[in-house]
Amino acid sequence: MERSSRAGYPPTSEWRFHRDILAHRDHIHAVVHVHSPRATALACLPRPIPPFHYLVALGGGSDIRVADYATLGTQQLSDNVLAALADRRACLMANHGLIALGTDLPKAVALARELENLAHQYLLVLQTGQEPALLTEEQMAEVRARIASYGKSS
Repeated sequence: MERSSRAGYPPTSEWRFHRDILAHRDHIHAVVHVHSPRATALACLPRPIPPFHYLVALGGGSDIRVADYATLGTQQLSDNVLAALADRRACLMANHGLIALGTDLPKAVALARELENLAHQYLLVLQTGQEPALLTEEQMAEVRARIASYGKSS
């Protein structure tokens, strides 16, 4: 029997990682998976996004990791994605695309957009033929601490 969604359409071939992310992350209620051009270009190298800009911290760590390649729609791909997302809200998928997580859909979409912007900036830096100056782990930890309390009353 073929799987079907509530809307009558078959689920995406990537339903496994959507299911597994939601099952393993209680506070996550939205998963955005896109093949945006610049993030996908980095994923095809495959090259993580290093701490070249403080907003990389929006992904939950000091870089945006790349999940190891596996065939689309497989449990192995889902397992690889879960590993890359450990303690993170976003990752690239080798030779595939981008995943961004959020407590709701607008937050996950906003993160995906910001990561595409960061991928664009990182590719521009790489076009100079030089590696960017990277922020230290201490600097990134400070940014993550500020982001965690941003917008919350004292």
